[in-house]
Amino acid sequence: MDLIGLAAKLFPARTARYLVNRRIYSEAKRLYEAATPSQYRPAITNTGSADQSMNVAGTRLRQLARHLEENHDLVVAVFDDLVNNIVGDGARVAPMVRLNSGELARETNKRIGELWDTWGQAPETTGELGIETAERLVCRSYLRDGEMFAQMIVNPRFNYQTEVPFVLELLEADYVPFDLMDDNRNLLHGIEVNQFGAPSYYHILKQAPGDPLTTFNLNAETKRVAARRILHPKFSRRLRQRRGVPIIHAVINRLRDVNDYEQSERIAAKVASDLTFFIRRNAEYNGPVDVNTAKNRTLEMRAGAGFQLLPGEDVGTIKSDRPNRELVNFRNAMLKAVAGGTGSRYSAIARDYSGTYSSQRQELVEGAVAYRTHFAYLARRFYRPTYETFIDQAFFSGRLRLERGVDLDTLRRMEVRAPALPWIDPAKEADAWQTLVDARLESHQEIIRSRGRDPEKVAEEIAQEQALGVFASSIEAAPRPGDAPPGETDDDEEAAA
Repeated sequence: MDLIGLAAKLFPARTARYLVNRRIYSEAKRLYEAATPSQYRPAITNTGSADQSMNVAGTRLRQLARHLEENHDLVVAVFDDLVNNIVGDGARVAPMVRLNSGELARETNKRIGELWDTWGQAPETTGELGIETAERLVCRSYLRDGEMFAQMIVNPRFNYQTEVPFVLELLEADYVPFDLMDDNRNLLHGIEVNQFGAPSYYHILKQAPGDPLTTFNLNAETKRVAARRILHPKFSRRLRQRRGVPIIHAVINRLRDVNDYEQSERIAAKVASDLTFFIRRNAEYNGPVDVNTAKNRTLEMRAGAGFQLLPGEDVGTIKSDRPNRELVNFRNAMLKAVAGGTGSRYSAIARDYSGTYSSQRQELVEGAVAYRTHFAYLARRFYRPTYETFIDQAFFSGRLRLERGVDLDTLRRMEVRAPALPWIDPAKEADAWQTLVDARLESHQEIIRSRGRDPEKVAEEIAQEQALGVFASSIEAAPRPGDAPPGETDDDEEAAA
């Protein structure tokens, strides 16, 4: 009898538990073979918390992302696609102030819109950027560097260039020193947090790091700014992560490899284009040969030039297999992987629009989820606090005059909409919208908003055009769903019945 059988007789309960645990352990080993290092799979290093992972990576990811954007056209295409579809030419901000009766305060909303448009001429401290350009740079920094900072300036001593005394100081991620830490104040990577992980203070350098006019060092002077005055949009994939990570962090190595491979192929193709022919000598020739002082035979190379071969010589051409015929397929496969890792679209990166309407539409629909997710985050972390501070300053400075009966609790309400996604096939898209309207599943106003327009402004323009008779003939002539065919009337149909 073996030991297990003997133990089962003496200690049945304990032996049964042992056998069950051994079976569970054996199954677990099979289930988690992926975690076992081997010669094909190196051991995985546990980097700990999200902040510890960032502490190990440091600022290298950000520096690599900037380097690739400055030197690799594909990286520029990735960021352009994301920025163009997340913020485009600027978000549409619509004030939603209401009266005590519940109706929209049209005059107040119109006044806010005018003030916002005027403020958009110089919304940041330098006065060099319009609101649309500032939005694109904010979004690009958020994607490329993983984060950006903006300080809301409401200091009365500032020389404002607009009516509303409010401006943003846009700062790149370098302004908050990554190496600034203090355990006593729960300060890590330049950000102080409370016991729940919420930022309390940001430590911001007073001078631009790396600026040619200043000397950057780790002991540079910083200012401690309360978190309520700082906007900090950041891209992160883990909870309680203080600093953001570039959106291309998972595909940086792939992009670098593609760049190196393409450069090698270009050099090889260039060298191959310079190789033309070689002279093969089949027999010994003892006659005179024109040579230079270095005892080398010289041949003149120019377009259409000919030369004379010596007896026993012939010419062979050098064949080149460059560029590689599989380069395009390999590059496209890499771009699809990059698009999947960044939430962008392959067709926009590669400028390849050879797919069918259905495939392009499917790609746009899937890409729109990522675009709208980024925009929703920016709407909460950048647009809304910016707008609310703008309204407060406009109201308390006396620049915003309210109409009678305004509900003050709705003064800061607003809607911010992303730019309209382009139509792949306008006719099909318009038919789809018309079907939804006819079925009363969608409103005209929502369709107009989704296209990036203001419903009230569109209605006003249509009313003006109808009053002028601009489109009267085309509107009357255009058939509607369910209309009788040309030449038939309802009376004719009744008579036929």
